[in-house]
Amino acid sequence: MRWAIIGWLWCCCNWCLAANWQAQPGQALQPLLDNAAAGDTIVLPVGRYQGPLTISHTLIIHAAPGATLFADGTGSALLISAADTQVSGLTIRDWGSDVFSLDAGVQLLPGADRVRLSRLTLQGPGYGIYAEKLTAPVIEDCHILGEHRLYVLDRGDGIAMRYVESPQLHRNHMQDVRDGIYLEDVSHSRVSHNLFQGLQYGLHYMYTHDDLAWQNRAEAVSGGYALMSSKAITLKDNQVSEAVDFGILLNVTRESQLLGNQASLARNPRGKAEDGNLGKALFIYDAHDNVIRGNDFANSDIGISVALGAEGNHFYDNSISNNQIQVRYIGIQALEWSHEQRGNYWSSYQGWDLDGDGVGEQSYQPNDALDRLLWLYPSAQQLLNSPIVQLLRWLSSALALQPSVGIRDSYPLMQPPQRQEIHDADH
Repeated sequence: MRWAIIGWLWCCCNWCLAANWQAQPGQALQPLLDNAAAGDTIVLPVGRYQGPLTISHTLIIHAAPGATLFADGTGSALLISAADTQVSGLTIRDWGSDVFSLDAGVQLLPGADRVRLSRLTLQGPGYGIYAEKLTAPVIEDCHILGEHRLYVLDRGDGIAMRYVESPQLHRNHMQDVRDGIYLEDVSHSRVSHNLFQGLQYGLHYMYTHDDLAWQNRAEAVSGGYALMSSKAITLKDNQVSEAVDFGILLNVTRESQLLGNQASLARNPRGKAEDGNLGKALFIYDAHDNVIRGNDFANSDIGISVALGAEGNHFYDNSISNNQIQVRYIGIQALEWSHEQRGNYWSSYQGWDLDGDGVGEQSYQPNDALDRLLWLYPSAQQLLNSPIVQLLRWLSSALALQPSVGIRDSYPLMQPPQRQEIHDADH
């Protein structure tokens, strides 16, 4: 007890001894940062400040709206290696464009654990914020704007993290960057209420695990949410619209959950069915043992595209509606897309519900053997409307040819599931 009181008094004394420093516009800030003691606060009034700057011991920086740090187009503007540092309100512009050298508006170096960045406005061609080998950073309420004149793959990511544990990324707006948020070898991330516009992928996971993302929104992107070579990710209540390639991608991803997400208007104006590059609301590529439940996949070139297998996934309570192609599956496995006598809603289902339980009496198979044949051999598309193909399609349906191959929903829903029902079942 005595040591606890002594520790508390020591912290209070340090807090009491912490000083406030008032900078002046145009002042050289690096000497001020170096001379301030750990725990001091530095206030930046409106004005122009010259970078780059390095923070090597714990400081608190409060910038007034309009306080702007410039880096003269080279390197990173602000480098932080000290734990528990806080930077808020600062505008940062004109850092370097060399993504191989990790040029960034803010670069968080190893040791910068528990750094908090809030209400920053970042505009530049390289990374907005880059972090590597640290723990529990918090980035919130920041606006990160890339260089739209650059080819998208030559830009930096809005927020990029490698070997970071437990990052918190909330209410940020990323625009005209490469990926909005890129996480590689990251664990236990929490990502919510971010907005992604005009970029490659909104949220991109690579080799991550135990992550959660909710209520993010992606618009006019190549891809919305890319889960790649990852495990135990929960994507819940996110939205994506007007993606060119895909709304949500599960690529070699295991034991993850897609719950209550909305992916619509995935369309590639230059895409062709025979080239396999149409827009996909959901793209499953060699992804197994995942739960896909309560999502809306709508108004896209392809509702769901499956390649290289999708065994072991629980797929139910989803709405697949008004897509030019509801499902594109080329494989030779039999996949059941229902769970515990609960299937999905298909706008193209033409069955009936005799007992009024909300479930169709006849199972639904979105693709037949001829569909798969035509996808495997695109040159046969010219025969699609020929009488012989129409006859074969009718015989396949009437005689249930090859019933064990392809995707089947044995309990199709007559109405789209209510989102509130999905959430109630989760609690």
